[in-house]
Amino acid sequence: MAGFFDDQEREDKKEYKNTLVYFLAAVSFVMLLFLIVIYMNTKNKQERLRLQAAQEQAKQQQVEEQQLEEEALSVGESKLTSEDLDFWEMYEKDKDDTGRKNRENDRYDRDDRDNGDERDDGNDRNTGSSEDPDETVSSNGTGSRDDYRNRKGNEDPIADDKDAKEENSVSQNRVREKEDDGKHLKVQAKGEKATWYEIDEDIDGNGYDFKEYLSMDEDTLEYKDKNVSTVRGVDVSKYQGVVDWAKVKAAGYDFAMIRAGARGYGGGQLTLDDNFVLNMTGAKAAGLDVGVYFFTQATTKEEAVEEANFTVGALLNYGVTYPVAVDVEWIENDKARTDELTPEERTELALTFCETVKAFGYTPMIYATRNMLVAGMLPGKLTDYEVWLSDDYEPQDGTDYPYMFGMWQYSKTGKVDGITGDVDLNLRFINKKEK
Repeated sequence: MAGFFDDQEREDKKEYKNTLVYFLAAVSFVMLLFLIVIYMNTKNKQERLRLQAAQEQAKQQQVEEQQLEEEALSVGESKLTSEDLDFWEMYEKDKDDTGRKNRENDRYDRDDRDNGDERDDGNDRNTGSSEDPDETVSSNGTGSRDDYRNRKGNEDPIADDKDAKEENSVSQNRVREKEDDGKHLKVQAKGEKATWYEIDEDIDGNGYDFKEYLSMDEDTLEYKDKNVSTVRGVDVSKYQGVVDWAKVKAAGYDFAMIRAGARGYGGGQLTLDDNFVLNMTGAKAAGLDVGVYFFTQATTKEEAVEEANFTVGALLNYGVTYPVAVDVEWIENDKARTDELTPEERTELALTFCETVKAFGYTPMIYATRNMLVAGMLPGKLTDYEVWLSDDYEPQDGTDYPYMFGMWQYSKTGKVDGITGDVDLNLRFINKKEK
């Protein structure tokens, strides 16, 4: 009997052990499932945290890059946009006379010169005044325009027709003499009558023989002699809209001068051109050589330095292979803060801009019309820097500007594939020996 109970006890212990094993296995399995669930949740949470951290980092990096770009473009910059400045209203009123695009009445019909006729400027027509064709001012700018006005005799209001006709005949002969002698240039300053300026023989001439070596096919101009060749380019601002630079390059244009910004001619605020970044990145990506220009309205050397620093600041994220130009011009259809500058002051301000730009390692340039260069500045003091001449009167005949210039804006109404509407066309003169 005792053996029976011993066997039963052994059986019970064995069953107990099996039950215990199954229980522990079940518990272990449940624990394993629990741990797997915890692991999966933890892994998903970590992935979400990593993803969130990466997104936050990318967002922070984008904010920092934007701040860096804004800092690079904000050297001397006002927080005002171009739409806040009175400067831009002038352009919206008449896009054919925008900024540098003012024709300034700077030409008198060359066809009429053959018969001695003259074309009066708009101001003369409005006032009824007439120009004394024998009046001459030195082109070196040392003579005041008030001086030559004071030297001029008063017209006799009761002179008879015969005397008037005889005087006119004599005047026209004098005009022809000045035109034929190659020593005078007829230009006009803002608010002034067109005046003959003596060509200063002490200032280096440009030496270009346009009659012999200039050719034009439609609106495509080319100059080529044994020493000098040209490349074609455009200059643009926000008024050309979005430019397809690949098409511009394919059309045969090798460089672009892009407006960096401007100072308002009324309030004097600085602003970046709305399409500056778009034009810089697009033109460079298309393989064009790129330079920039800034429309100046500085009245002090401090403002000229501020404009130069502003322009250099805008260039920090971009490399340029062409010059950095200061755009000097009159505001023809409105009163401007620079109206009272003398030629000496205007020249010094342009030189200050150039010196500041040069100190940063860029190549300076001075943009101006022939009127501005001769009547509004001192051309003899500009010889240390390259001149970008604007003269779009009958470009197929060349320009009569006698002094040295390295770039010529010869049209304000050019048509180029990739650019909507009119665009300025330019030639860059390249010395083959220095190429």
